[in-house]
Amino acid sequence: MKYKNNILLVTGNIVSKIGSSIHRIALNSWLISISHNAALLGWVNAITHIPMLLFNFISGYLADTRDKKRIIVITDLISGLVCILFAIFVNVNRIYIPLIIVVNITMAICSSLFSPSLRALVPAIISKDTIKKTNAILSNLSELVKIIAPALTAYLLSLDFITIKTLFIANGISFLISSISEMFIDYTYSVENNKKTSFGDIFDNIKDGFHYLKSNVILFKLIIFAMITNFFLSGYNVLLPYYSEVVLNDSKLYGIALSFEAAGAIVASLFIYLSKKKIVELNDIVKATIPQGICLAIAVYPHSYFLLISVFLFGYFLSRFNVLFFTYVQSYCDEKYLGRVFAVIFTIVGILMPIGNVTFGYLSQTLKNYTFIVIGCGILIATFGLFTKKR
Repeated sequence: MKYKNNILLVTGNIVSKIGSSIHRIALNSWLISISHNAALLGWVNAITHIPMLLFNFISGYLADTRDKKRIIVITDLISGLVCILFAIFVNVNRIYIPLIIVVNITMAICSSLFSPSLRALVPAIISKDTIKKTNAILSNLSELVKIIAPALTAYLLSLDFITIKTLFIANGISFLISSISEMFIDYTYSVENNKKTSFGDIFDNIKDGFHYLKSNVILFKLIIFAMITNFFLSGYNVLLPYYSEVVLNDSKLYGIALSFEAAGAIVASLFIYLSKKKIVELNDIVKATIPQGICLAIAVYPHSYFLLISVFLFGYFLSRFNVLFFTYVQSYCDEKYLGRVFAVIFTIVGILMPIGNVTFGYLSQTLKNYTFIVIGCGILIATFGLFTKKR
């Protein structure tokens, strides 16, 4: 089958994303509904991100020197087992932070191994002519999952025989299905790279990845830009459940808002898929961020309708940025550096996220809806800063 790898890659990831979306929505809603504390959610997210960022460097080296297919299969398998064990031991009537943090850190480490390996595997198993369309399909289906997952989560929790524990088990099963799907991907690993390595070898290879990025000025500048904007986006992720559940006092609004955001992203991915333009330029990526900041200003008016309009438009432009960004990197980066480059990207882009989670966790409780203005202005300042700099 000509597109066997494309189908298996997409199918496995979408199944696990359905489970992960349900897990994340259920966990965030559960924490906010019991604690009414955005700062707590911010701290949990921050603590989860720190070990993932530290582990990203090693994962990039492994993605370039070890069997990428085996890495994504094993990490999905471990994530599935961890989710199921979490469902067995968690007490949904009280928040036991240490257990939540241990589970989240384990899954974050698996994710830090999975992401660069997957991104580095894509050019090796599908033709370059279909990379952009495959990324668009992955983005489109991922956002479709974000529409389905909130509604499905709300429906499942309305059933008497379904509990939050059940949803966590469902997430674990989705990871196991994804792992099985990825086993059938056609990929031949060259064993010549499979040799004993020391920590010095790992750091030397990481250093090579940094040097390669620094030599590519445009790519390096784009990554720094993404790091700054991601700081503000992490604030959005903390603000949205708190604003919906506590400020607007609507327990269903968070899920609905996520669905609207995903709907906007689907429209964006569809337009990209249908676009005849094959070359992705830097300006295409950066310009997708300007409307993101403007759209968030709409949500300042404290009404659910304004929030839904805001997140729909925000999702549209955020999706454009993500698809074009990854396509640009996969198209212009030397394949032998892809794993390390993506590890550096995920680390640098995410390095300010823990700070953003904590900062906006406290800020949301003080400024409430006006936090949207802070986030929007921050994104705009970062964008115009890149535009006015000489390239």
